[in-house]
Amino acid sequence: MSITVPTNIPSGDRRTIAVALPPVPVALVLVDREGDVWRQVGVTASGEPRMVCDVPQAPEDRGDGPSNPWTPSAIAAWFSPVRTLGGAA
Repeated sequence: MSITVPTNIPSGDRRTIAVALPPVPVALVLVDREGDVWRQVGVTASGEPRMVCDVPQAPEDRGDGPSNPWTPSAIAAWFSPVRTLGGAA
């Protein structure tokens, strides 16, 4: 018996067992009408994604510290139209 030949494995129970795995969460990424990229940083208590824009293009939108996280519905209301950039839809 040679261990270098993969078909030369001792027989035995070779049943395939399907296992259900939970879905892998994908972070949401949005782009607003000005081209600013919003990324997901967590979820609210109700489960809605919390989003931040790290580098706004407009100088007056840039702050000194971290921004308050927005929700996708608030982003759409203020900066519509919004499209996804990869991630979840």
